[in-house]
Amino acid sequence: MGNDVPRSCANRMAIGAMMSVTEIEKPQIKKLRDSFADIARRSGNPHMIARDEYYEGLNSVDLVESDRDILDRLFIMLDRTGEERVNYKELIVGITPLISATTAAKLLFAFAMFDDEDAGRLKYNEARFVLLTLNAVSSYFGDPVLRTDQIDELLDEATHALEDPAEKSSGYIASADLCSFVTAHPLMTEFLEGRGSARYGNQA
Repeated sequence: MGNDVPRSCANRMAIGAMMSVTEIEKPQIKKLRDSFADIARRSGNPHMIARDEYYEGLNSVDLVESDRDILDRLFIMLDRTGEERVNYKELIVGITPLISATTAAKLLFAFAMFDDEDAGRLKYNEARFVLLTLNAVSSYFGDPVLRTDQIDELLDEATHALEDPAEKSSGYIASADLCSFVTAHPLMTEFLEGRGSARYGNQA
């Protein structure tokens, strides 16, 4: 997922190879997220956008044609029902691996792009959404990935290790702490080295 992936396995990470030919970076993704959020609120659905709304948001950001093509492809992949509607948060989180940054920086940015309030913290189910999205998008582009139960195992361990007793009732975990824990976990190493045991369509 990052440009710090070991050279020996970098050629096995399709999403890493895509990063080397894309130009999209943090400012564009942030602007795209804000545009999609405004459109979704305007249409009365907090997370879903239709294809015409997707293009409206896309046209508000300066993107090269090849980056637009990748986003179009991802829209199709995420439109699982064929209704030409997607969860815009899933789309935004899904493109965060394409920025030029380390794995840790990309993951922290993915958490931040989900976190509309810029609170710097996430609940378990929110962190799970982010990790499952990154895993799914990697699988869409051909990478071996983690199984869902492995992601749950990773998050269960993170929750046990990081949950602040003072905030236990709230269920929040600081995004920076979670990022550090996840990127240092053996399961993440397995993923980054292209040794995931799941492929597209069989992550369960």
